[in-house]
Amino acid sequence: MTQFKRFLPLTGLLLAIGACTSNEIGNSKDVAPETVYQHYHIRYNESDGKVELQAQFRFGGSNGTTLVLNSPSSIQLDGQAIKVDSSKYGGAFYELSQPASQFVGNHKFVFTDINGKKYENGFAFLPVKLSTVPSTASKQQGLTLSFDGSTLQPGDRIEVSSSATDSTFSISHEVTGNQYAVEIPAKQLARQKGEKLMLDIHVARNIPLQQLTKEGGEMAYRQQLKTVKLKLAQ
Repeated sequence: MTQFKRFLPLTGLLLAIGACTSNEIGNSKDVAPETVYQHYHIRYNESDGKVELQAQFRFGGSNGTTLVLNSPSSIQLDGQAIKVDSSKYGGAFYELSQPASQFVGNHKFVFTDINGKKYENGFAFLPVKLSTVPSTASKQQGLTLSFDGSTLQPGDRIEVSSSATDSTFSISHEVTGNQYAVEIPAKQLARQKGEKLMLDIHVARNIPLQQLTKEGGEMAYRQQLKTVKLKLAQ
């Protein structure tokens, strides 16, 4: 995934993209290893405290036929084999869930192709956090949401959107340098008729793969923070 998308359960994400990607299922033994496209997706929802990880392999590029890895081909995360699953719209994929509290740190996917060649691709799981969580805001002033810069990276996309309100808005921010704050203009708060406001916050990150086949691949990290609930003052 190379664009920011609203968060969905991983199986729901497969449904959402099914219209433009193949849901056909093939076998890795039937294709040349260098034609296998690697896709890895890491999703974290701060509210449920779980990290969901998915690996998917395709023949014919990012939208091609999904593949079941035939022995000796396999996919592992930190030495743990991931089992294949499938859905009507998403094809074949490999998925597991881990508790976020025990998952912070460095991790590694290892894909072994049908000839036994290994492709190792690592990533760090460091959840993005707000520096402070505001509880109030003024309709007459803008609101600054400051994030912990130690867990953000240049190029990260942050989207803040209002929910459960009659005056919705959405603000997108790309992290550059040390710009770790998202500004909500006063005009957006002034439009709110109620005395309460809820903010949904999502972070999207694309992680370069270290070892690719000739066909290529991608890794994406998506996080949904806990909803921020604000009391609005005049």
